[in-house]
Amino acid sequence: MCPSIFDAQLGMVYLRSAAYDGAMSHPLATFDPDDIHDSSTDVGLPGWAKALVDRVREAAASGQTVTVTAEERMLTPEQVARRLGVHRSTVTRKILAGEIRALRVGNRHRVPYSEFQRYREDMLDAVARASAPDVEAELFGDQ
Repeated sequence: MCPSIFDAQLGMVYLRSAAYDGAMSHPLATFDPDDIHDSSTDVGLPGWAKALVDRVREAAASGQTVTVTAEERMLTPEQVARRLGVHRSTVTRKILAGEIRALRVGNRHRVPYSEFQRYREDMLDAVARASAPDVEAELFGDQ
């Protein structure tokens, strides 16, 4: 069975039937099939929550224990480049230089979302510091 995760962006629910100790996985809840009895309708639940409830009920009906985990989202270098407004090869060079931390998945790089956020904030801070004298001169003139 697939790893346990619900990705709201992709609208996908994965359930894991066995324990998993992934480095970037954080168990949120474990449900025993005997504990899942409620079959009431899910009025008012958002679509993603209803999909999750339906998958948990389906697994429970077949006697599986369900563990729901949160896993850090990973981005491809192309996705990082698009979000930063740079070319993919620029991101790849920064990964190889160690400026952006990435994981190897097969022969591909994946950037944890938290690393993307860190790098973006560092980049914005550097731009702000570099342009501060020009902005100050434009706002207040040469005094």
